[in-house]
Amino acid sequence: MHHWKAVLAAGFLTALSVWAPPAVAMTTPPNENLCAIETAASERAYGIPPALLNAISIVESGRYDSEHRATLAWPWTVTAEGKGHYLSSKAEAIAEVKRLKARGIQNIDVGCMQVNLRYHPDAFANLEQAFDPAANVAYAARFLKGLYSATENWPVAASYYHSQTPSLAAAYRERLMKVWNGPTATTQMASVSRVKPVPPAPQLKQVPGSPQVEDMRKAWREHAVASRDEAGRIADAYRKARVAEYQMRRARFQEARAALSTTTRH
Repeated sequence: MHHWKAVLAAGFLTALSVWAPPAVAMTTPPNENLCAIETAASERAYGIPPALLNAISIVESGRYDSEHRATLAWPWTVTAEGKGHYLSSKAEAIAEVKRLKARGIQNIDVGCMQVNLRYHPDAFANLEQAFDPAANVAYAARFLKGLYSATENWPVAASYYHSQTPSLAAAYRERLMKVWNGPTATTQMASVSRVKPVPPAPQLKQVPGSPQVEDMRKAWREHAVASRDEAGRIADAYRKARVAEYQMRRARFQEARAALSTTTRH
């Protein structure tokens, strides 16, 4: 997946050797800004309505921040067995997931967007990437965009991000709309605006017959194929999640019917 980036970098250095980007002083943003920075970037990159992805992150991994007096998404969140854990660092979050897996637990939600490792087993190469805010949010953005392509309705797509069970989706959508239309998402967006963006890279000159340009074109073709493959994996993960939900509802119905039958006989 990353080979094309190396080729692009080589092309830029060769074709624009006289150009030097201006120095920009960058500091590591505080943890409470990491999710908001990445959701804002992915919203722009994938054409998602402003603050919608951010609102989902707040609903999924939000915790109250006394300094900002608001609920903010937390990148080191781990949820399993119905309980959310807000770890203090990426290393602690990874260690928590490893402990859960050692106990045989596979149904685990991780990161800013609480991506489920059981239903999305191919989303990340490893736990390090799963807890990388950029990778975690970008995967969720692609998943949400796929749901929108199927529903052509952003609120519906956002509710399906959580569940396609009607009652669960409706409750989630109601909660999400309050966050999306409320002051919390605005608070996070305001905090993102204080972080200096990386200056855009210059446009590469298209030199006919240039080996670097041809390598770039080949890399982009390979990247397009990889993106289609990933889209297929996302769709497959979504189908598996829906099947699992159906099976769970069916099992509960059968249990309730059996209990009723037992009560009636007695």
